Amino acid sequence: MRLFRFFLIFSVIFIMVTACGADEDEEMDTEGGNTQDDTGDNTGDNSGDENQQNINCGNNVIDAGETCDGNAQECTTIDPGYTGGIATCKPDCSGWNTADCKGNGSSSSEDPNNPGNNENPGNNETPGGNGGFDKDSKGIWVDPKTYLIWENPMGNKGTGGLGPTHANALTYCENLVLAGADDWRLPTIDELRTIVRGVSTTMTGGTCPTSENCTDQDTCNKNKNNSQSYGYSCFGCYALDDQYKDGENFLTEDDCQLTDVQLENEECYIVPAMFGDPCNGTWSNTPNTSAAGKLANAFWYLNYKAGYIGSDADSLSGANWVRCVRQGTAADVPEQDAEAETDPDWECKVEADCPEGQWCEKHKCVLKPAETYTAANGLEWQAGRVDRVEKWDAAKAHCEDLDYAGHDDWRLPNLTELKSIVSGCDKTNECPVTAENPAYPGNYSSVCKTCSSGNYLMQEIGQQVDFPYWTSTTDDPTKNYRVWAINFINGEVFYSYASANHYARCVRGSMN
Repeated sequence: MRLFRFFLIFSVIFIMVTACGADEDEEMDTEGGNTQDDTGDNTGDNSGDENQQNINCGNNVIDAGETCDGNAQECTTIDPGYTGGIATCKPDCSGWNTADCKGNGSSSSEDPNNPGNNENPGNNETPGGNGGFDKDSKGIWVDPKTYLIWENPMGNKGTGGLGPTHANALTYCENLVLAGADDWRLPTIDELRTIVRGVSTTMTGGTCPTSENCTDQDTCNKNKNNSQSYGYSCFGCYALDDQYKDGENFLTEDDCQLTDVQLENEECYIVPAMFGDPCNGTWSNTPNTSAAGKLANAFWYLNYKAGYIGSDADSLSGANWVRCVRQGTAADVPEQDAEAETDPDWECKVEADCPEGQWCEKHKCVLKPAETYTAANGLEWQAGRVDRVEKWDAAKAHCEDLDYAGHDDWRLPNLTELKSIVSGCDKTNECPVTAENPAYPGNYSSVCKTCSSGNYLMQEIGQQVDFPYWTSTTDDPTKNYRVWAINFINGEVFYSYASANHYARCVRGSMN
């Protein structure tokens, strides 16, 4: 939260000021005198008043000569001309830092509630992190409606396909220097909702109650069994298939209309201008203040794949990624319509943008597979795009019922068969787990290592790797609720649960 960040900043400033004061006292004692007499008149240089104020600044008491001391308040209480935002106390307690205030403040030359502060937050020459801000810089997008300035593309994706913890996400934004500004921060859940598109329930003003004013899922935002069912409206497009919604539908007829191909191309429920894997879950700095949320140190996040709002614990590395934000003004909006732009790294948006024989997968032109692919080992695979199927039993039935490419003897592949179409990651085959030896190895973490993040599915078969793939192999026939799956993003062989939702790529024939 913003106030928490302000408290951290204040703490650092307090330590620095206290240390400086101690050094100054020691120096004056050594020289045998104080530069000020008992009346407070300055008998030394012209910095006496400032030094006296700095000594008191940081004690959380507004002393004589101070406008504030370490606190923060709504910008509208400082000047009704502002429309929102939080102002922090300046490091020397002489006035308010209005850099994060929305709007332009009053038209007077001086804020009567902030003596000595003539800063105009709409002026790019404002000190304190805004002085060098370049609104035309690459790597940002300025929302013309909210004046929020977003890091674009997403900056911190973690390493090895795993995103950062919330604590590391917070540190990343606080240390970010981008477009000449150094006052970047982790967004609130309210701010993340401003860039949702196409999901009425989780867009700003939607029926999902999770917000800065509703952070406790045990009170204002109960899930599933809540008599008012508020929690369902936070499921985004996942609510369409939620088994607990009891016929309730909070979405409009215009929601969730993206096709499977659009979703594959990461045309997700977010402002089109956002680049850099925008569909992933994105951390907010809004805590989940429920009892369980506090215990887990959980924070709310927004997954733009479905416009879904949920919460994850800080310690769950890899749960979400990071997109930093800072507050701007109308003067920071570039003249061009940024929402109409596309990522310069995109090769395509639709298949027609690609050469003959290729199609568009995640905005890259890749080989367009034939209907099926027959491997050298004799297995014939369903090629191209395949369906995600929820639950293992349903995935097996899906393949057994499939009538495709003139054949009706399709089945869900076993683990050995699915491992055979992993391409480029030797660690997959080094993992000793197979259909013939399905038991979970005691040294699993050391013998079933993963490759770096990439795409290890044979190109002749397809390029869908954003979700794992089902196999028909269980790790224990007596516990068929736990089955083996493969993640083609990193080549990992792992056991999943029969209730999961994975891709089902069917196969026919037998291995040579």
